[in-house]
Amino acid sequence: MNTIIKQKEFMNTTITFKVIQDSEKTVDILNAMEEGFGEFDRIVKTYTRFEETSELSNLNRQQGRWINISEEFCYLIDYMLTLAERTSGAFDPTVIDFLETYGYDKNYDFTKLEKPELDAMVQKLVKERPSFREIELDKENLKVKLVKNQRLDLGGIGKGYAIDCAYNKLNIFDNFLIDGGGDIRVKGKNDKKELWIVDLLGFKNEKKQIVGQVQLNNESIAGSGSWARKFKQFHHLINPTTGKPQNTYSTVFVQAPTSIESDSWATALFVGGNQITNLMPESFKYFLIENTLD
Repeated sequence: MNTIIKQKEFMNTTITFKVIQDSEKTVDILNAMEEGFGEFDRIVKTYTRFEETSELSNLNRQQGRWINISEEFCYLIDYMLTLAERTSGAFDPTVIDFLETYGYDKNYDFTKLEKPELDAMVQKLVKERPSFREIELDKENLKVKLVKNQRLDLGGIGKGYAIDCAYNKLNIFDNFLIDGGGDIRVKGKNDKKELWIVDLLGFKNEKKQIVGQVQLNNESIAGSGSWARKFKQFHHLINPTTGKPQNTYSTVFVQAPTSIESDSWATALFVGGNQITNLMPESFKYFLIENTLD
């Protein structure tokens, strides 16, 4: 059995494809890998909030109006709104307002954290920001309408969805792994003809390190951690009910059939904590690492 590995950078992380091949032609594997990377490139360009030409930015500019959207975008919005409702807002696709208030904008302007009025601004948002429940989605006619001062962000599902799209391109092979910066989906077995065993990356003793391992059987795992995109005491996993970063856990992991599920439910679990575990599908598994810092 031969192993073919290829890597590229997308979404500010390294995307790794690993295919275990026997009789398949190497050129066919490499071509499928390029198609898989192409899915990451397409999804970034279509749904980034940092480019004015993206379909997401086009929607966010036109609040208060019905906007025609693609079938794929409709599916993604419907998925996010359904999960937001199921988790009572622990997963909230509209937290872009909080993120940009703290400085997670296109320029990553964290001087905003030094503003003396920051806390007052955040609390004003908590009281006045529109709910995700106010978004109107017409699935039959592929239209959506946001209300004033409301925008969407696919940060909670984007990488997971891209992994699933790449998986569909590699699915012609029997054994492979896709690693999106620690968010992983596998099929079949590894080069030892055993189920894939993958490392779980977390944060201990003030440094990134392996905190465990898990065996995957044609499934995925994703993590959410306060250390992944942290600046000083702030990070990007916001509790919408308080407007502040959630700090109960340092890292959580969710194991699920697809990456969009593991990615999005990991975000919901990090924010909502133990209350979310009772809402998960029974087939999912989860792992929680509590925050030991004061």
